[in-house]
Amino acid sequence: MLNLFSEIRNKKLPVVIAGAGIVGKVLLSLCRAEGIDVECFCDNSKKVVGSEFCGLKIIYTPDLKAKYKDAVILISVASIKDVVDLLENFGFSNWYAGGLFLKDFNIFQNSVDASIDYVKFVVENCILCHDGYLHPDKLFLRSIDIIITERCSLKCKDCSNLMQYYKNPKNCDTGMLLKSLDIFCAIVDEVMDFRIIGGEPFMNKEWHVIAKRLIDEPRAKRVVIYTNGTIIPRKEHLELLKNKKVLIMVSDYGALLKNLVGLKKMLEENKIAHYVLKIIEWLSCSAIAQHNRGPEGNKEIFKLCCGKNMASLSDGKIFRCPYAANAFRLSAIPDYKSDYIDLFQEPFVAKNIFKMKKKVIDYLLLKEYLEVCDYCDSRPLSGNEIEPNIQINKPLKYHKY
Repeated sequence: MLNLFSEIRNKKLPVVIAGAGIVGKVLLSLCRAEGIDVECFCDNSKKVVGSEFCGLKIIYTPDLKAKYKDAVILISVASIKDVVDLLENFGFSNWYAGGLFLKDFNIFQNSVDASIDYVKFVVENCILCHDGYLHPDKLFLRSIDIIITERCSLKCKDCSNLMQYYKNPKNCDTGMLLKSLDIFCAIVDEVMDFRIIGGEPFMNKEWHVIAKRLIDEPRAKRVVIYTNGTIIPRKEHLELLKNKKVLIMVSDYGALLKNLVGLKKMLEENKIAHYVLKIIEWLSCSAIAQHNRGPEGNKEIFKLCCGKNMASLSDGKIFRCPYAANAFRLSAIPDYKSDYIDLFQEPFVAKNIFKMKKKVIDYLLLKEYLEVCDYCDSRPLSGNEIEPNIQINKPLKYHKY
């Protein structure tokens, strides 16, 4: 790491940190400890642009070239490929993967004004994602959503995972899910976060079976369960949740959640790693309607999408995003076979593993757009913000193929 800092000093260029978040704050503290002045932060979210973070100005990334002819960019964002593509498009080639600087960072000795569980979560996430990007011959994933149920305890009109369209929601078949995990884990080298999601995952009474399978998986760095805070897990499953690999991410919708206080108390008393995220807005990205944009239009939508690297596993198929996974589950789109990888398409034998691994790498790294993009309103980071968790009484209508 010291050699990297020396390299940065020798370039004698302004230093900018890409990403105004926890990892960006950590990188700033490391730079200051090495006597390196950071000029500013840059970020692609218009919501934070123009404000200050850690006493430094936040510049909109597309405006960076107007201020600096050249600069050293330290990337703190986990989705590094998106940032690199953007920076190089604007003519910045002097970038460094922030994960390289974080490997010796001691979370417990450095305070960044956030819970230890969450700081550990984002720092480890950044390290693995950046390692994966720098070693493209291996299959590293920042995360993959494991969809275990369509059932949800809330009925949100604008759910980005499309739960509001399910008329007869059901739990996913546990047997098939476990078999697909066996195949997936045979071809992947490492996954930072296996994210157990729904719907509301605790509505599937077999959630603990799936969680245990992932906890025991050596390729899984962490198992993250995303809950809306309405259901408190049973006491017999608490030991499972205490596992050091497990993190519970709780969405806090305020007055809507009567069980949230009890859930937080249970997690704290049992020393279960968790983070409560206060939800104040959502992005508007849940409509299903064909736009007929054509390939070039869909490439632009895909390029700006903040969800295109949120890989999802659903019914033995890998999708680039949860929108695509659930639109397929709903039959709200035609069966575009190029939009997913079917893990059961070929026999699961040793000679097919390498071929399947290459196929998944190409799908996750080289795909320019999905056919389903034409049905999505788009999901840019700076998209339209809407009020979250507005409840409905009955499922929304849609065209079924």
